[in-house]
Amino acid sequence: MIPSGRFMGSGRKQTYMNCPGRIPILCLLALLCAVAAGGCLSGERAGGEDTAPVRVEIEKGDIGPFYETAAAMDDRVVFTFVPTGANVSAYLVTYEVKREGSTVAAADGKYYDGVSASHPIVIAVGRSPGEVVSIAISIKTPDGEVVYESASSVG
Repeated sequence: MIPSGRFMGSGRKQTYMNCPGRIPILCLLALLCAVAAGGCLSGERAGGEDTAPVRVEIEKGDIGPFYETAAAMDDRVVFTFVPTGANVSAYLVTYEVKREGSTVAAADGKYYDGVSASHPIVIAVGRSPGEVVSIAISIKTPDGEVVYESASSVG
């Protein structure tokens, strides 16, 4: 009869170190636990509020006298066009804003006075969560010289 907890003929108690087949299994189990814990601790959360930045796709544009930002919330999108210079100027703005391909706001040569870095051109429209909102814009001086053109979308 073989005593419990002993190998045949060895006279030593069975330990994990004496069982080389168990070490890779334990290492694999530890690795799986580490990966699972890393997934649980990441910044991404299912449901709840989305805190990740929204990706804005710029289809065409120029980094000249203006730069563009977009803030997308569940209920609205705010496009902001900020002049890069220190001057306060007037501009004529033509734009078309589409939500899921349908025009929801447009202007042709709308006059904006007192535009500066602290008072940029702001265009805001409502939206439902997840809707794609796009804008095509042309900004001109009062003399008609185009200083900025862009097409972008937020989804």
